[in-house]
Amino acid sequence: MKNSFVLLLSLALSSVAFAQLDTLRVYTLKELESANPDSVFSISLAREKLTEVPAIIARFTYVKVLDLGKNKLTELPSFIGDLKFIEILDLSKNEMSIFPNEICRLSNLTTLIINRNSFDEIPECFGFCTKVEMIDLWEVPIAHFPQSMDQLKSLKMIEIQGVKYGPSFQEALRKRLPWVDIHFDSPCDCME
Repeated sequence: MKNSFVLLLSLALSSVAFAQLDTLRVYTLKELESANPDSVFSISLAREKLTEVPAIIARFTYVKVLDLGKNKLTELPSFIGDLKFIEILDLSKNEMSIFPNEICRLSNLTTLIINRNSFDEIPECFGFCTKVEMIDLWEVPIAHFPQSMDQLKSLKMIEIQGVKYGPSFQEALRKRLPWVDIHFDSPCDCME
């Protein structure tokens, strides 16, 4: 599990950042119980069948990589927004029907993997994530991208395949974000 997580992250990070990540130990929930909060920088709670984020995570204020993917989360606790050093957040394959506003407080976030959830819009506050470079929204039926995304000049890629969008939707988003590599499926006559 740890190796596949590191492999996934290698796709999202630059070579310099990946070299640093490669040296990070990835902690599991059981290992966190005896870990020194000041020395934990990467946590994976993937596939733990979690319905809520364990409160113990709040102790690890220096965490840079947090994998909460493949659980049953419907929301995030407010303390997630206090983890100011998070650069990579994986919330893939959960049960979120509303984009968690706590993400908007993560000022160092560079990679957001939030695919296979069911929310349909990103809040305006996401514009505060000025360092974000990559957003994975695969199979998330986004109908509205906030105007604040137009200010995300570090954004390099949006993965939004798995949902059919019409040609005018695709063209309008590409026109708004010309510096971003946006991965759509082939256009259809739907979601116009």
